[in-house]
Formats: sequence, structure tokens, C-alpha cells
Amino acid sequence: MSMCKTCLKDSTKHNKKLWIIHNWCALCQKNSKEHSDKLWQMHQQAVLKGAKGQVWEKEKKLWPITVGLSRASVGVAVELNAKPPYDIDIIPVYMHCVQCSMAMGDVEVDNADILDGLCLKCFREMTEQTDSWYDIPSYRSYEYCQKIRKRMEMR
Repeated sequence: MSMCKTCLKDSTKHNKKLWIIHNWCALCQKNSKEHSDKLWQMHQQAVLKGAKGQVWEKEKKLWPITVGLSRASVGVAVELNAKPPYDIDIIPVYMHCVQCSMAMGDVEVDNADILDGLCLKCFREMTEQTDSWYDIPSYRSYEYCQKIRKRMEMR
């Protein structure tokens, strides 16, 4: 017996389909068991804010979307002034940093409860981790690969 995080009812009061819908995070595509209570609330608030939006007056339906190589998420369908099938555009729903209002990446969204809703840049500034040591590129970064390639060509 477990409680639903959406409607706060017992699992026996749900059918299987409703239980999955209520306990699945649309933002990060993970089960509610993989979320802390604070993270669950932050993700649900971001999805709700994205569905309501600032441009449209009423709440829009959410659609599944995958942008590029990122993980699956949700988006809002918006009608455009064009001929079908180009008359609908799906705008992705992002979680935003509470300090700088920039859209956050997957790592920041997954750890939003630990970072207290901040992006990594704002969190580093808040904790005074602004030394150049923290800006060392990853060994897999494009710049690093270019440096290695140049070194190999010089040999």
C-alpha cells in the first residue's frame, strides 16, 4: 500500500493506468519513487507553469517531445498562422533557474532539490566556487579534442 503523490489517495483506489499517470513525472520521465517530495513538487510546478504559459490565456494540452539528442520530455502545442501540416508548433517545457530565469539542463533538473532550484552557474556563484579551476573543460569536450588532434599532427 502506497500513497499517490498527485491526489494523496491509497494505491488501492486507483486502477493501473491512473496509478501510472499520477506517479509519472512528465518533465524528467521518471517514476515518483525516484523523486524526493521537494523535487516532485518542483517538477510538477514547472510542468504546470509551462502548460499555462505566458502567451496563451488558457491551459494547453501537453505533448511528448524529444529535442535533438536530449531525453524525452513534454511540450505545448501552439497553433500558427500557416497551412496544415505546418500550422502547429510544439514548444518544449523547461524548468527555469529561480535566480537568473535561464532554462536548466537535465543534470540541473535531476538535482533541483539539492541545488535549491538554481542552475549550476548560480549555485557556484552562491557557494563562491568561481575559481578558474572549476572551468577546466571535460576531457571529452570539443576544445580538448581539438588540442589533442593538433598535438598528434605535430608529431
